[in-house]
Amino acid sequence: MLGGIGAFIASEISGAVRRNVIVYGLMGFAALLLLCAGGYALSALHTVLALRYGTAEASLFIAGGLLLAALIAFGIALYVKNRRRPARPIAATALVAAPLAAKLIGSGIGSGKAWRVALVGGVVVLGALLGRQFFTGGEAGDDEDES
Repeated sequence: MLGGIGAFIASEISGAVRRNVIVYGLMGFAALLLLCAGGYALSALHTVLALRYGTAEASLFIAGGLLLAALIAFGIALYVKNRRRPARPIAATALVAAPLAAKLIGSGIGSGKAWRVALVGGVVVLGALLGRQFFTGGEAGDDEDES
């Protein structure tokens, strides 16, 4: 029974890892394509500005625009970094309940130690899965509440 649970958990983890690798690989490829498209757009803008104002002025305009975009992105990053995170009462409850559950399990129901360890492992895995579900479910609503 315990081997079946371990195999199930291993298959779930490998499936999640495989899916994440595919998703992040595609996101990286999309970011690369976006950078290439941005480079071509800047080249076209430089050509248009060079025809109208000259090459030096066109380069200065583009450099100034990139500097302004970088400063705006830096300001947004600082704002997001310093923004207060909402409280996670469910996660705090799970962290408090895990040692208590382990203590109750170890308090002497039966005499076998192996099944206690397996049960504690099951409680930890279940807590991790539930915690992950709460975290992913809670973050979708956090963006809607804040403006």
